[in-house]
Amino acid sequence: MTTPPYEVPVTDTVLLSFDGRVLEVFGYSDTHRIHIRQQPRLVFGNGRRPRMAIVTGTGTRHSFPYDPHRLDGLRALADRLAQARYAEPEP
Repeated sequence: MTTPPYEVPVTDTVLLSFDGRVLEVFGYSDTHRIHIRQQPRLVFGNGRRPRMAIVTGTGTRHSFPYDPHRLDGLRALADRLAQARYAEPEP
C-alpha cells in the first residue's frame, strides 16, 4: 500500500481518495466528503452489475456501481478505513 493519500479508481470515471482523515468520492456531479469521525466503511455487493456502498456509523449510505476488476484495490482501501481512528484534538 502507498502512504496517504491513497487513491483507488472505482470505475473509469469515479475515484475514491483517502488521506487518513477524509474519504472523498470524485467523478459524479459533485464531490462527496466523509470525515473519519463519521466512521465510514465500504460494503461490497456482487452479481452481474455489482454495487458498493459507503456506510457511516450513523447509517448514512451512499451507493454506486464498481468495476469488478478493481475490487482488490477497493478492498485494500476498505482495510485502510477500518484501521483509521479519529483522535479528538487536544484542548
